[in-house]
Amino acid sequence: MLTLYDHPRSGNCYKVRLFLALIGKTYQRTFVDVLARKNQTAEFERVSAFQQVPALTDGATAIWDSHAILLHLAHHYAPEWLAPLPSIGAMHAWLSVSANEIANSLQPLRLTHVVSNAEAAHHLGVSEALLDIPGMQARTDRFLCRMNKRLAENRWLAGTDVPSVADIACYGYAALAEEAAIDITAYPAVAAWRERIRQLPGYVPPGP
Repeated sequence: MLTLYDHPRSGNCYKVRLFLALIGKTYQRTFVDVLARKNQTAEFERVSAFQQVPALTDGATAIWDSHAILLHLAHHYAPEWLAPLPSIGAMHAWLSVSANEIANSLQPLRLTHVVSNAEAAHHLGVSEALLDIPGMQARTDRFLCRMNKRLAENRWLAGTDVPSVADIACYGYAALAEEAAIDITAYPAVAAWRERIRQLPGYVPPGP
């Protein structure tokens, strides 16, 4: 049995919930109240080394980090979501974009809109005085422009005819762009890609 340790407002958790729905896998869902610091326990650390959500247990195996979870699920249950050669390099590159460019732009920018600046600073590991919201906005525009260019030339991020785990990884926070006060219509290819994902069989929207 798969068990997902989850928070309903987390974009990283949403990636995993969405992928599980798309591949038709049933799972148990365990709520972890990160805002109340319920993740900061020795028990949860045995599941998630950095005490972060999402985390997944698959039998006796524990996997943490949303991208590691997506790859685990694809390798074990849905290999059709893994881009073939020669597109596998592009798939991994866009997984890296999700883990780096998005994680340092749209993800923290959205956080400052859905929780207090003090709470956002705590989760980002900085003092409130060091929250660089204009910098987050500039980095968000930069990555969305690059993604828009890619998607203007390709239906899916890996350059394949069908979506891959890279699309789900990047969609997690792109789906929540409006919560960061981003006008997604300024990036029409990204907007069209988001709609393509919403039309996939089994799609579930963000939220509880």
